[in-house]
Amino acid sequence: MKKFLLVSVIAVSMIIMSLASVQAADTGFKFGYIDLQKVMALSAQGQVAKGKMQAKQEELRGIMQKKQADISAMKEELERQGMMLSAEKRKEKETDYQKKVRDFKIFVSDSEKDMKAMEGDFLKKMLKDLEVVTTEFGKKGNYQLILEKRSGIIYAEDSKDVTDELIKAYDKWAAKNKK
Repeated sequence: MKKFLLVSVIAVSMIIMSLASVQAADTGFKFGYIDLQKVMALSAQGQVAKGKMQAKQEELRGIMQKKQADISAMKEELERQGMMLSAEKRKEKETDYQKKVRDFKIFVSDSEKDMKAMEGDFLKKMLKDLEVVTTEFGKKGNYQLILEKRSGIIYAEDSKDVTDELIKAYDKWAAKNKK
């Protein structure tokens, strides 16, 4: 795995160096790079997705707090009445308590899976849309190459960062193509 990563970094570096030399030789060659995380965080669609995720988290947090309160109340009641209850009734209440604890753990696990799935769905949709927007942006701007900052770029001039322009293009595209 480390060898693959090293080979990948070297290959990307060689491509960038060759592109830089091509750009020096051919003034018509134009490339840029984007910071995908910044696009997702600052674009209008990214903000919408973030808001929906936070709303869902708050909803789930409220449900979890209520379930925890119910479990705590059930435990306190069991501890208070434990000595006064018959062995059969005590066992029944302990079983109900353990079932609620298990159900709570399952709910937490399912909630985490749902949140990851929701995040994955937003990410997948945004990446699909960004592919279209980046292609249009690249063609309009006469770019021959647009790279993603975190996928192997070790250094590039700040002037080659087209992230902010892409965010504007994405927001404009999203407003025009609301689904």
